[in-house]
Amino acid sequence: MIVDISVVILSYDRVHLLERTLRGCAEQGGDWGRFEIIVVDNHPDQLARSLVERLVVETGAVMTYLADPRRNISIVRNKGIAAASGRYVAFIDDDEEPQDGWLAALTACLDRTGADAAFGPKLPEFEGGRPPEWDPQGWRYTLDFQMAADEPIPMFGRLRKRGKGLGSGNAAFRVATCLEGPEPFRVAFGNANGEDTQLLFRLAMAGRRFVWCPGAVVREFIETSRAKPDYMVTRMKRGSQHYAVCRIDTSDNKPLTTIKVAGLGLAQMAVHAGLYVATGEFLDRRRRWDHRIGMAKGLGKLTWSAPIGFIEEKPA
Repeated sequence: MIVDISVVILSYDRVHLLERTLRGCAEQGGDWGRFEIIVVDNHPDQLARSLVERLVVETGAVMTYLADPRRNISIVRNKGIAAASGRYVAFIDDDEEPQDGWLAALTACLDRTGADAAFGPKLPEFEGGRPPEWDPQGWRYTLDFQMAADEPIPMFGRLRKRGKGLGSGNAAFRVATCLEGPEPFRVAFGNANGEDTQLLFRLAMAGRRFVWCPGAVVREFIETSRAKPDYMVTRMKRGSQHYAVCRIDTSDNKPLTTIKVAGLGLAQMAVHAGLYVATGEFLDRRRRWDHRIGMAKGLGKLTWSAPIGFIEEKPA
């Protein structure tokens, strides 16, 4: 079967959310083209096997189940890519649900523009039914650059916009120009060192073209444990560490880039520490977290030494 786009989904211990993702992917059919779904189970007990086998029967979708117990995101990503037969590979996380027309939009965008990668919005859906008190608009959990369809995303600037960076969640890549070779995602960055950030920096510096695809929407399910501000502080620090590691690794002048990254980190810490006091945020520790998060991002750029590791979470 000729496949236009392959969907690669990694699963570790969120099988309770994976069914939502898989059913949403299975419903992406239409006259726009053909797709396949590849699930790579990273849990040593192969928790997702029975779910995938059941949904193959129930939905009739083309699904492939693979497993690899090695705790390295790059290894399992690369395993999924190697099994893919599509011209494009789309990634979606196991806590995300694609909306109607998601795959059609990504495929059409890449066909229409000839770009190497396309990215779409990620909107939050909170377990409690509404955003947390400290982030009443859910902005911290929303990724939407609000750009026009097919608008190019340049290497600098909007690759990070208002502190938010692109990743592999809700993204589609042209295999021939982005995912070639046995190790598209570097295994050295697979221990939560920002393997997708490293890939994007590498591709951008090689002149690959990224575009925005507003019609390709996914909804990320935010469990209560992840809606707590302490979790977001840790997540933002970790993301800043990923940025620093990958920015330095892909630089032609690593010593100078290291100094620049450290300077940016120091500036962020100083500015946000001052604002933390000046705005009285320290007096409202329940609802105001902007500058604590800002300080965490600055600290991340100063404490980036690998391996960074994963954020420890309790499985449901």
